[in-house]
Amino acid sequence: MKIEIYLLKLAPMFNLPYENYLKHFSEARKQKILSYKHDSDRIRTLWAELLTRFAVAKKISRPIEDISIERDANGKPKIAKNPLQISISHCKSVCACSLGEISSGIDVEEDFSAAIDVSKAFFAPNEYFLLKKLRGNDFARKFLSLWTLKESFAKFSGVGLSEELLRTDIEQFFAENIIGGRNFYLSEGAVVGICTEKAFLPENITFAEPKLLLDAYKS
Repeated sequence: MKIEIYLLKLAPMFNLPYENYLKHFSEARKQKILSYKHDSDRIRTLWAELLTRFAVAKKISRPIEDISIERDANGKPKIAKNPLQISISHCKSVCACSLGEISSGIDVEEDFSAAIDVSKAFFAPNEYFLLKKLRGNDFARKFLSLWTLKESFAKFSGVGLSEELLRTDIEQFFAENIIGGRNFYLSEGAVVGICTEKAFLPENITFAEPKLLLDAYKS
């Protein structure tokens, strides 16, 4: 079956007291969330994980309180005592997760303010020269498209954003391999990148209703 993507728009969540939802985390994970300096980062991290647990519970038809997320030695998230594989990401206005029976990597981005200054170091030569030809929204869209594909592949493979990966023409790499990537473009200007085996690439995104998540975590 194809990888599934769930996405949550965070605007309604910023108006809620995030402290009320910390009880749904282990003590260690709660302290990790609280270690972030800004409340906005705490909220994004908290809801990205709660969204993932919500999606997994729905996928495997289990009570949400039975779903626990752990991290491996490299910090990659995984579902405790279940083979379902996940990936998690968030940016300023949305959080997202991917899940399925095989590995996937997801990334969502919307801030490209430093793109012009750093793109030469972070892209293959032909990617960089293409970006240099673009302006305005066209530049932002292409920059974020390429960047999220690289980030999602790094999460999929577990190798991280190495210099070799940054200098790889990611679209050409996908064209020549069984591993593929796809972008989704959101109305907020954010871009989602997903990477997995081509046969399992998703064709759409499920937008989670905030009310459903709030109801799921009432107790």
